[in-house]
Amino acid sequence: MKLHQTRRHWDRLADTDALWAVLTTPDKKGNRWPIDEFFATGRTTVDAELAGVRALCPDLESGAALDFGCGVGRLTQGLAPHFARVVGIDLSEKMLARAREHNRHGDRVRYLHNPHPDLRLLADNQFDFVYSLITLQHMEPEYAKAYIAEFVRVAAPGGAILFQVPSQRPAEKPIGPLLTSSPELFYKRARRRLRRLWRIWFVTEPLMEMHALPRAEVEALLGRSGAEILNVYRYDAAGSALESWGYLARKK
Repeated sequence: MKLHQTRRHWDRLADTDALWAVLTTPDKKGNRWPIDEFFATGRTTVDAELAGVRALCPDLESGAALDFGCGVGRLTQGLAPHFARVVGIDLSEKMLARAREHNRHGDRVRYLHNPHPDLRLLADNQFDFVYSLITLQHMEPEYAKAYIAEFVRVAAPGGAILFQVPSQRPAEKPIGPLLTSSPELFYKRARRRLRRLWRIWFVTEPLMEMHALPRAEVEALLGRSGAEILNVYRYDAAGSALESWGYLARKK
């Protein structure tokens, strides 16, 4: 899916079930997340993650933090007690509208809309902490890799970068070739392809795509971009059974 198509689907998710789209706990689907409970999960997650980061980076500054793929601001709000300034950035304008409604930290937190395949809105070397969870997996790998390199660019020298991404995609039933199909199979396969294209183009039912980046590829990309890897650890995001990894790196 192209980035502008991904944006349209996440705008639709913001309209229909925004909190569940951000944190897909099965029993909360259908707008069943109590708002206070939802944001409490962000505080708990951030507190635990930062404790691990500071154990490896005890001299980490507390000036500015970036939450990439912030959605409605679940983690952005959790970062605010730890940093003097926090920026949440997201592809979906409608998710950001929800985030601004729920901001409890005034001007210390700012939300930016970024429709670009890079972070051109942000200057080099400005964030002490760059953070992204349950986000990179929802975009095509070409975009995810570009954003990871950008994480390093916008991090301050000595700044920490923490993100998570699966290393394998969910198993999908292949549609199969059309040209070598029998007439019956051709019809079935063509219908499946058209149904998916219809959903992508017209957003009749929002799609939440799942993608992956091999661990070796991510580690090589961080090194090329100017970051030192401090820790790579298994990270089971949002209850997923997929093999997913957390990456903690520091800008050189």
